[in-house]
Amino acid sequence: MAARGEVKGPDGLGRMLQQGRLVSGLTQRDLAERLDTDQKYIWGLESGKNTIVLERIFAIMRETGVRMYMEVDPGTDESQDDVVDEPRG
Repeated sequence: MAARGEVKGPDGLGRMLQQGRLVSGLTQRDLAERLDTDQKYIWGLESGKNTIVLERIFAIMRETGVRMYMEVDPGTDESQDDVVDEPRG
């Protein structure tokens, strides 16, 4: 089952990243190794630890009316682009 929702801050981002990792069957350590980082970094993101970068990103989004929606797709294809343009109506 896919998870989907609007991400309004670091907590929501962390929950979605955690769901994606779990759906992928990875531990925090597995993911950290794949990304050449440490497990503590993955834990921090998933727990919604607010870094200055995330704080600024979400502040810009609030001020400009930008909304972020994320979806965890069990059939994720690693070759997909970072951004998928949707047709405008």
